[in-house]
Amino acid sequence: MAGVSQSTVSRVFTPGASVSLAVREKVLAAADQLKYRPNALPAILQTGRSGLVAVVMGGFYNPVYAGILHGITTALKERRLEAVLVDAGSDENLGDRVDDLSRYRIDGAISVLAVRSAKVADRLDQLGIPVVAVNSRQFGTLRVVSTSNRAIGRDAANALVDRGCTQLAYLAGRDNPSQRERESGFSKRVVARGLPTPQRAVAGFTYEEGYAAMVQLLASGARPDGLFCVNDLVAIGALDAIRTVPGLRVPEDIQVIGCDDIPMAAWQQNRLTTFAQDMTLLGRQCVEMLGNDPPASSVSVPSTLVLRATTRTLLQTPQQMQRKAPAAQ
Repeated sequence: MAGVSQSTVSRVFTPGASVSLAVREKVLAAADQLKYRPNALPAILQTGRSGLVAVVMGGFYNPVYAGILHGITTALKERRLEAVLVDAGSDENLGDRVDDLSRYRIDGAISVLAVRSAKVADRLDQLGIPVVAVNSRQFGTLRVVSTSNRAIGRDAANALVDRGCTQLAYLAGRDNPSQRERESGFSKRVVARGLPTPQRAVAGFTYEEGYAAMVQLLASGARPDGLFCVNDLVAIGALDAIRTVPGLRVPEDIQVIGCDDIPMAAWQQNRLTTFAQDMTLLGRQCVEMLGNDPPASSVSVPSTLVLRATTRTLLQTPQQMQRKAPAAQ
């Protein structure tokens, strides 16, 4: 219908290919009339490349993963690549989905879930494609993009100690690399500041687990005046648990810091002090790492402390806060 060869049609539908404006318009007009859409399969068979990148996800209960996914898909689109979403549930199940990845003709894979063992890393390596993992341990050829987890823990300890806290506690997640790094940075810094090792309770990663862990911690008789939580959902659960105890106030009696700066952290009833992580940058780094050859062993994305109402100002005591409180009407 357009009166041109198949190769000319192919160039019209290939980004960046050389073709005159007149020919392009003629081919597109014919394609519109025929309701033609280019088929990617011949190009895949000819080049061996699909333009598809598997994005392995889990933990959709946490809004932070939506931010990471948005960053990854935005960066992929800029490179004319498409994402194939693979739901693995959690990093504990990642090994079970490796065989599923081998069924697809993909050019690379980004695992937002951490790779927890050398065995799983070896199986990913056998796919013969570049693989990037977020907040993972470094195994072999695995490319890793991490948030600054150890620095987050260290800075959380400094923030609480600098605001007068002397009895600190940590609500931990279940074991994974980012959890271990955050706890290590926090605990070591607290001890380096001359204070006792923080009390610890395992809370998992959800609001419900944070609430339950804080109830258990308080029921044990513990009365920390500074609390760092593995993520914002756990911290918000802990805040609600604290509010059920008569006479226990935030931040006058206990100061709370979370991590991730999910939208709920800024909600009026929470106003949680937390660490903001640039998820757009993290996603972009993941996509860039796919194309690096040879790849860098790892890339770290910095975080920023966001101060809100669950921590006091520097050197402000509960007594000073009480004096500044407005008189009851």
